[in-house]
Amino acid sequence: MIRRYLQEPVLESLKHFPAVLLTGARQVGKSTLAQALIKASWDATYFTLDDRTILDAALRDPDGFVSGLPLPAVIDEVQKAPDLLRAIKRGIDQHRRPGQYLLTGSANIMTLSTVSESLAGRIALHTLHPFCWPEFLEKPMPMILKDLFGGIDSKKLLKKYPGTSSKDYKPRLIERILKGGYPSPALMESDQAREQWFSSYRQTYLERDLLNIKSIENLPDFNRLLSLAALRTGRLLNLSDLSREAGLPFTTLRRYMNLLEVTYQISLIRPYFTHLGKRLVKTPKLYFNDTGMAVHLMGVNEWKALENQGHAGPMVETWVACELSKLMPVLDHRFRLYFWRTQAGHEVDFLIERAGKVVAIEVKWGHRINESDIKNLNRLAEDLKEKLLFSVILHSGLESVPFGPKTVAMPFPVFFGVCN
Repeated sequence: MIRRYLQEPVLESLKHFPAVLLTGARQVGKSTLAQALIKASWDATYFTLDDRTILDAALRDPDGFVSGLPLPAVIDEVQKAPDLLRAIKRGIDQHRRPGQYLLTGSANIMTLSTVSESLAGRIALHTLHPFCWPEFLEKPMPMILKDLFGGIDSKKLLKKYPGTSSKDYKPRLIERILKGGYPSPALMESDQAREQWFSSYRQTYLERDLLNIKSIENLPDFNRLLSLAALRTGRLLNLSDLSREAGLPFTTLRRYMNLLEVTYQISLIRPYFTHLGKRLVKTPKLYFNDTGMAVHLMGVNEWKALENQGHAGPMVETWVACELSKLMPVLDHRFRLYFWRTQAGHEVDFLIERAGKVVAIEVKWGHRINESDIKNLNRLAEDLKEKLLFSVILHSGLESVPFGPKTVAMPFPVFFGVCN
């Protein structure tokens, strides 16, 4: 097993909270991580609601099922029996002590108001994502984001993260983007086997997750929406245009997009405004949560095809969004991800915010930094003033280059800690 970065945060939460909920997309490795925790240092008993006998018992008498569990216990796929959470809440209130339950689920059950209200203050939440690049290579977790928020300048940053990238890293990075981070396809050498995995995942995802959460009137319509959404990854989400192209009523489209979010297939990243209310109402950007899945849904499996269709840049940006989303919650739960865009169309790909301070990240697939990239970062600095701590331009070249005391261009492997 490749050790997951989330293992230590989950164990730490079990020391302080009666229950921990580990959510994430199906087949992302939640069950494997839960069982690894048991083997490591947490003496718990494992139960999965994928077992029909266990599921029937949990559905028939949730209170009796919970009261009879040997504690501590892991309950896998808990979204299949949501009433268990009320029974768990009652059990916790009767005997409150940390580390009683580790729950896993492949849908975000905490979006249900009755569930979140009943477990408020009793549960710690963690989301397991597909493998990130350094995690897959079994590298130490990169700490550069903490350094960027620690007041570091360009000189100290380049001294702490020295060296150039190996000349052959670009094909390996492309391979990672095409394969994605789901454990099974990420480890497959066969392109055909990987395509079969994604095809099977798509089918079982529709049948097992979505149809169990909420009825979908027309599976072909939803399948078409999946592919159309993949083609828009890394771009502003225009629901009216998408509704028209998908041939779906606007209300149906919004519900389907919400289902994709709830089941961890997509993320919507909001624009950054100092006025918090504006962030919620302005147009977000759509990102698939795994580039391997997005590429599969687009019907391509070669990088050249993505380049010819104009999708290579947005796919790289999608991959960076995925990598940042995987690392941020493990490093600091206060990190939030945004993008910045002016009415005139000036844009910076990502802003990471923590406690009112911001680090900017611009993504360039080419190895040359254009003057327009620097201008956009300068405009951002003028807009945010002292709130902006540092700016990084990620690029596919070999060298890290300073563009000022608080601006650095850095190759992808250097930033993500996979150089050596």
